[in-house]
Amino acid sequence: MAGNKFTSMNELHQRTAEKEKAKSRTVQLDPLSSSLHTSFSEYSLHETRLEAYGSSMPHSRAELEARLAFYTDLYESAPFAYFTLTRQGTITSANPAAAGLLGLARRDLLGGRLNDFVVPESRLCFQAFLDKVFNERSKRATEVALVNGSRQIFHVHLEAVTDQRQQTCRISAIDISERRKEELALAENERQLRNMIDTLPVLMWMSDHDNSCSWVNKGWLDFTGRTLEAALGTGWMRDIHPDDLPACLDVQAAASRVREAFSLEYRLRNQDGKYSHVLAKACPRFSPSGQFLGFIGSCTDISEQKSIEESLEQSHRMLRHLVSYQERVREDERKRIAREIHDDLGQNLLALRIDVAMLDSRTARTHPRLNEKVKVALGHIDATMKAVRAAINNLRPTVLDLGLNAAIEWQVREFQRRSGISCGLQVDGKDFCLDDDRATALFRILQESLNNVVRHAQATHVDIEVRRDGDKVCMQVADNGVGIYPGCRRKANAFGLIGIEERVNALGGHLAIASDPDKGTTLTVSISIPADKAH
Repeated sequence: MAGNKFTSMNELHQRTAEKEKAKSRTVQLDPLSSSLHTSFSEYSLHETRLEAYGSSMPHSRAELEARLAFYTDLYESAPFAYFTLTRQGTITSANPAAAGLLGLARRDLLGGRLNDFVVPESRLCFQAFLDKVFNERSKRATEVALVNGSRQIFHVHLEAVTDQRQQTCRISAIDISERRKEELALAENERQLRNMIDTLPVLMWMSDHDNSCSWVNKGWLDFTGRTLEAALGTGWMRDIHPDDLPACLDVQAAASRVREAFSLEYRLRNQDGKYSHVLAKACPRFSPSGQFLGFIGSCTDISEQKSIEESLEQSHRMLRHLVSYQERVREDERKRIAREIHDDLGQNLLALRIDVAMLDSRTARTHPRLNEKVKVALGHIDATMKAVRAAINNLRPTVLDLGLNAAIEWQVREFQRRSGISCGLQVDGKDFCLDDDRATALFRILQESLNNVVRHAQATHVDIEVRRDGDKVCMQVADNGVGIYPGCRRKANAFGLIGIEERVNALGGHLAIASDPDKGTTLTVSISIPADKAH
């Protein structure tokens, strides 16, 4: 059709050019004739143009009719409802989808008012919406609840725009009832979730990517006694103990950089102005696209737990002091008894032996039979003195008075003699300058360790090493026995290791036990040397 129109226009220009040439060849006429000739020429030109346009009109009409049919088909088969309304809301046209939306035939809709299908409580708002569409002459949208022919309520999304003459407006409607139900269900779930969060016995909070607080639950507000506005942003920082705030900010900033969860303890001021210990735990939040949004976390009041822990620690300290005191009292008592036995019983036994020995020498020739009795008595006295000496050494070895090195060497020899287990001993050449409490504790630890080897280890060899390590003295006892199996250290009757541990803790030392089943056990003790004896 465009080609036909183009051909007609070419013909028009050709005819016009020919007429102009003919005009130029016309002889000069008088004014009246010239005026008539000019009018005739213009008439001929218009006639030629009308002929050209008339020949193209059938083609333009056909194109318009084709387009109209195309858009009519779209209108009729559209899955969305379309209405045409007057200013008063009267329906002048509606497509089949619109009729299906309202559950009525199209003929029953035409001439009626769409306002009548709006729920009563929303009709004034809908009419105000129509007035804005016509008055402001711009496309507008809204959501409204409608009632269909079966008296069922449903929700639609409306978009409206007026025509060019501002006499009617075209409205498209989409049923959003399912989406509305989902939104209401989501809102209800969110309401229930918030109610549940508000009733939790923990303080909940949420922060943005810049660590500013964006939300706290009712538990936080009740605990701190602040309003929501006062807690948001950086307001939450005002309730943290000033000594704990720098560490709290550092931990949260570090977690923000690596986008990882964190936990820490700090003191938080409650509504009474007192500080309570809380345990904060938080995990990062991310958008569906993976963008870091901040943290969501909780704070649990652990003041009671802290108080229990402090009381328990205080009880442990008191128990250790009591154990240490008992050990000192026991050692002092052993020392006293050993001294009394040595000074009293030992001296008396020694005097008795001297007298019996003199009797033995005097009766050897003159009274043979009496001399035999005297020799038996002398043997009993020697055995008694040996038992007394052993008792004294068990209470407190007198060799301790000669120094720790000498006492350890004596104990190792006695252990080899009694048990038959070979021992290797390595001691620093220079004697250790320790006070009596530390020297006695190390000696008792060695005694208990060797006793454990005899009772439990089933070892054939033991290595003992005593050395100085800076301002500490270290003792290591290693055997090649069966080792300590898991769980044996904390048996109800495992008092040996417990006693060693308490002795070490009482002196502020360190105990380490390494053991592999069937590969032996190594016990290492380190105790600091007092500053006045370090050199």
